[in-house]
Amino acid sequence: MSAPARNLPGRERLIVALDVPTHAAALRLVEELPQVAFFKIGLELLMAGDLTRLVQQIRTRRESGIFVDLKLGGDIGTTIERFIAACMAQQVRFVTLVEANPPAITASTLRAARAARGAQAWPRLLMVPLLSSLNAEDLHGQSAEDFVLARGKALLAQGCDGLIVSGEAIAPCRKAFPQIDIVSPGIRPAGSAAGDHKRHATPRQAIGWGADYLVVGRPITQAADPAKVAQAVIDEIDAAP
Repeated sequence: MSAPARNLPGRERLIVALDVPTHAAALRLVEELPQVAFFKIGLELLMAGDLTRLVQQIRTRRESGIFVDLKLGGDIGTTIERFIAACMAQQVRFVTLVEANPPAITASTLRAARAARGAQAWPRLLMVPLLSSLNAEDLHGQSAEDFVLARGKALLAQGCDGLIVSGEAIAPCRKAFPQIDIVSPGIRPAGSAAGDHKRHATPRQAIGWGADYLVVGRPITQAADPAKVAQAVIDEIDAAP
């Protein structure tokens, strides 16, 4: 497990989600955000063109970190190994895998991914105990924090490197798992609409609770001045205690 990224500057801890419909739009955002060093590619861009070429184009413009957020899993080991190998070839830093039922499928996915990565540090294998669009109401009254903590413990025991954790669940996860990567979505600067995130936090809150990296999409990508908003988030990360 890696040490948390607490000593990195804010520009390396902000991950901008390129949740746009075309590769051209994604590349325009990369050009508009020279201060950002980390970008996330998700499902929306998967069917928009050659994803490998997009990663290469982003890296040509910037020596940036790439987070491939496809939440893959549940396939045979050979397929998972080849996917991880392809990510390694493109110097991808983070990938998300998904748990499956029965748990043996999740364990098999993680074994294959770790076997493909071997002794290399990247990509880090991240899993999502609970989407930020869900809360206690969706858990029939169970505390979201307790659920995330229990699921996170189980997923880490199966071999993932870190967790995608949003809202107030960040703090108990950081306390319980001090050396893992915690990547936090549902980040909303003060005054931003929550959108479909039921569990969210400001950049200052998330960093204070112990997040290593913050994923921000629409508040930046849909802003009139994306670079201004991105810089404000970076400054808030750097100013957080």
